[in-house]
Amino acid sequence: MSPAAHSPGMLATAVHILDPVERIPVVLPAGTTVTDPAIIEQITNPRCWDGNPPTLTEAGATSSARKAQPA
Repeated sequence: MSPAAHSPGMLATAVHILDPVERIPVVLPAGTTVTDPAIIEQITNPRCWDGNPPTLTEAGATSSARKAQPA
């Protein structure tokens, strides 16, 4: 059985993001399946996704996944 050609949540290209917990730069390579709403929210260019960009509701988010910055 072959994987789906256009799986929602799969990256078509490498992207640079900030780790939502540690706030350090991370590179996610092409082919990575992203399910974390905090990461999906950071990838704003729709051309980075293989197929349609996933919505936050598909990822299980009920509200903004952004965390407050410490003062």
